[in-house]
Amino acid sequence: MIDALCAAEPDPEDVAQGLTVFAWERAATTGDLTCLLDELDELWDVLEASATAPLPRIAARHRVVDAWVDAVAAERGSPGLDPLSGLHTAGYLYGRVNELDRLSGIEPSALVLIVIRWESADGPWLRIARILQAASALRTRVRPQATLSQVGTTMALALVPDDAQARVERISLTKAVENGELSTANVRVDVFAVPDSRARLPELVTRLYGGANVDHAVRPPRYRHSGSGSLD
Repeated sequence: MIDALCAAEPDPEDVAQGLTVFAWERAATTGDLTCLLDELDELWDVLEASATAPLPRIAARHRVVDAWVDAVAAERGSPGLDPLSGLHTAGYLYGRVNELDRLSGIEPSALVLIVIRWESADGPWLRIARILQAASALRTRVRPQATLSQVGTTMALALVPDDAQARVERISLTKAVENGELSTANVRVDVFAVPDSRARLPELVTRLYGGANVDHAVRPPRYRHSGSGSLD
């Protein structure tokens, strides 16, 4: 976070990402969110006094609180779970990306999202059936080490390394969802690169949930082309 704040022209996205990392690091050493927010307020007092605050104070506090809650949940072994599918929440996914970067020693590490999207159902029972079908497909067709997440009622995804196996898993998932409740739901299975700027990941997930075939800049890794958007 300090590096982002000390830049000649601080990038708000980089600062937001730094706040997330800061909250995850402090959650490992303190269980008191109030003290953490006091530290943040002291820092923002200085930034606002010098008219150099790259983010509004309220936005910075929200970012820290959200990240701290996810970090504490993960540390306690009870990370945020979707109550219906049993998959992780999007908030846990964002924190997991930060943790994988830290563990790999390569920032940013090469990661992709295998995304399943389907049409919303009219009735509650069919809606539930589709969610459970997608969750089951992810559990059985994607490597056990993947982080699986449920987003809303029409999207589920897996966070995996950017490797050849990810493409095989995408093909396997496509075949798996051609049957069952998702077969009539106009289901789509795609692979998208996790943005190098991790602060843009929530925006990417939101736009994917809205149905977009999102384009964003990616570096040319070993197993994918150097273009943008879906990595099919």
